[in-house]
Amino acid sequence: MKKSNLFVFAITAALMSSMGQAREIRSLNQEWQYKKGPAQVWGVYPDIYIPRADTIVNLPNTFNQADFMDDAGYFRGEGSYTKVLDVPEDWRGKRIFVKFEGVASVADIQLNYSMVAQHKGAYNAFAVELTDRLDYGKKNYLSVTCDNSHRADVATLSGDFNVLGGIYRDVWLEITDDVCISPLYYGSEGVLLHQLRVSEQHADLQAEVHLSTLSDYKGCTVNIALLDAEGRTIVSKSSSQIFNDRATINLAVENPHLWDGMNDPYLYTIVTTLTRDGKEIDRVEEKTGLRYFWVDADQGLFLNGKHLKLRGVSRHQDWEGVASALTKQHHDTDLDIIQEMGVNALRLAHYPQAHYMFEEADRRGMLVWEEIPFISNYAKEVLDDNLRLQLREMIIQNYNHPSIFCWGIFNEVAGGHEPIAAELNDIAHQLDPSRLTTAATCFEGPFNFITDLMGWNKYFGWYEGHIADFGTFFDAWHAKYPDVKLCISEYGAGAAFSQHVSQFVEEADVSASARGRWHPLEKQTASHRQHLQMITERDYLWGSFVWNMFDFASAMRREGDTNNLNDKGLVSHDRQRRKDSFYLYKANWNKQERTVHLCSKDYTQRKDEVTDVIVFTTAPSAKLYVNGKLIGQKKTDAYATIEWKDVKLQKGENQIEVRTPQGNDSAIWNVEQ
Repeated sequence: MKKSNLFVFAITAALMSSMGQAREIRSLNQEWQYKKGPAQVWGVYPDIYIPRADTIVNLPNTFNQADFMDDAGYFRGEGSYTKVLDVPEDWRGKRIFVKFEGVASVADIQLNYSMVAQHKGAYNAFAVELTDRLDYGKKNYLSVTCDNSHRADVATLSGDFNVLGGIYRDVWLEITDDVCISPLYYGSEGVLLHQLRVSEQHADLQAEVHLSTLSDYKGCTVNIALLDAEGRTIVSKSSSQIFNDRATINLAVENPHLWDGMNDPYLYTIVTTLTRDGKEIDRVEEKTGLRYFWVDADQGLFLNGKHLKLRGVSRHQDWEGVASALTKQHHDTDLDIIQEMGVNALRLAHYPQAHYMFEEADRRGMLVWEEIPFISNYAKEVLDDNLRLQLREMIIQNYNHPSIFCWGIFNEVAGGHEPIAAELNDIAHQLDPSRLTTAATCFEGPFNFITDLMGWNKYFGWYEGHIADFGTFFDAWHAKYPDVKLCISEYGAGAAFSQHVSQFVEEADVSASARGRWHPLEKQTASHRQHLQMITERDYLWGSFVWNMFDFASAMRREGDTNNLNDKGLVSHDRQRRKDSFYLYKANWNKQERTVHLCSKDYTQRKDEVTDVIVFTTAPSAKLYVNGKLIGQKKTDAYATIEWKDVKLQKGENQIEVRTPQGNDSAIWNVEQ
């Protein structure tokens, strides 16, 4: 059930009661008592001493909000949240669940200071039943101790990003009948719609509905209905055959309206209802889309039979000022900026992100690579159970989203993980035969041939070699392994807003500046200009994913002009400033909007009198004026770029203006006198 439209509660409860529905959903985001350390108590409930909270917080919340960019490092340890629940007597006979959309990283759940459950993993949802442990007609105390300490048995073990602690996504209270569509099936909504065969003419579907009861299923019937975008029922079918807490219903749709990416992101609604003796006692609704796709090793990805080159970016759930505790508004801002650039694919790295991101990717038509946090290091066998759990949760929770086309198994693991990677690959195919598996690598090894797809994380011209080596490497690798379905899963370069050069010349040794303080904006621009061209020319690359869309926090970084920041983003950490490379992609990928962007505008105080002038534009040509004098007119090249080399500036102030049929851009550059 989509929760973003569900708020409080007396009215909602009354309406639901009048409709005969037993499920009620309440937000638990308000007024949690937070304290550093575990939830400690003295005495025996109900004569219990509750320690004073450090503060009262609303969710989402991370206890690292204040320190996640500190040079001294951010806190990794325990923090506890306690919520007072008023449980009325008339809830007796109902079932009470609490659903957490994300708690980092290990969550110990207590009710009235007695342990109820533990969940390991920061990025997937999970649900806990409280029914038999509540004191009805009294106040109850729900406590969550969050621990983001490093643990060998919980992924992520390491990575170039911060693992922040807290209840950083929404929490919901779900009240159901004795028999219900299960909230406990790996944290999902309990309904999986398998797309067995899909074409423009016909779709064969199978609904798998997971149920739960404290008694029996006598008199129960499950109904599945598929509604079109106007709310009309396209197909509906019922079954009273419930075995092992599951009902399976086959559906057929003639001439389905396909979900076709950004061209036509058409969504149906799956309505699952549970009745007992003819009375509706539960209901779950989710959006979905019908589509088919494949990937060819030479020609790339095809969606609904049509070639689609994936123009992608990677994104971390990280914002300046709020850290990982993002709201719907933060996600919308990110997606609006991403969509402005003309992106049609997302790599949500390096972990499952908020369910709202998938809902919006479905609605906006973006294809998604979603992955578990199996990154960099591997603790043999100790980590395996947690990897299996996180993969199952990720797939089952997000099964009905048409935007997701592949499941990521691992990222940049050097070796020794082949057995568990192969097992995870098999689990993914068993759970979801309709999607592909993938992995991202920066190492050679047999692990690169386990998944259906693979991607290379390569930073030519930044960490190794020269920018032009990209083409040589990928052409040779594709020739050596022609059957591998290959993409570029990460590429890019850092860029500090305060650092500039008038004319960028690639260094003989690129790694020194990459890992140091010198990250001129123009170096990133040069890198992306060449990469864009080389990627576009190679059809065998089914997709590309810029690293990264936004600057993000990383405690391991001491480089560029800001500590604890990975500055490879195309947009600033606070989302207020776009780097020049952003406009390169926008001019190439988003032809629906007019773009005229003069690069290096912020390089206002200069030493050199000679400079290169670069413009990214959707216009067919542009004229360059310096101090009112026409320097020249040029046509736009095939990559939406115009460049004037060796432009002479005067000492003091220079007025730079670019004029095009689609608009103008300008700057003032001052040269030292």
